Amino acid sequence: MDTEAEAATQALTTIVVHQWQCDHFGHMNVRHYAAIFDDAIFVFWGRCGISGKQAIVPVSAEIKLSFRSEAVAGTIANIRSRVSHVGTKSVKLQMEMVDARTQDLFATCETVEVFFNLDSRESHPIPAEIRARLT
Repeated sequence: MDTEAEAATQALTTIVVHQWQCDHFGHMNVRHYAAIFDDAIFVFWGRCGISGKQAIVPVSAEIKLSFRSEAVAGTIANIRSRVSHVGTKSVKLQMEMVDARTQDLFATCETVEVFFNLDSRESHPIPAEIRARLT
């Protein structure tokens, strides 16, 4: 795998947990985990060369979040993303939110991204240039 493809399929996003993202129990609320992982998906696809200006784009079809430990205000975390499966029209991504210092696991996210034709509003095979970066 070349350096560009490796960077794309092992994308890293860094976040900071803010007080306003925490609930009355003192830890980051589930709605913010979802937003953070969604942002990481956009970063991942940007590193794969998808800008949103193409006619064929990936859309999230399924997302599963699992929580392992609490993230509190002031936490600095990394989101690690990697491709776990490439199909004809879809890609499965595995993401982990880990403490930037200790690498302790806060949460995981599995997502299925389906390629979608914005003109026909239907699923579409993964474009060859994107497939090449993913495999």
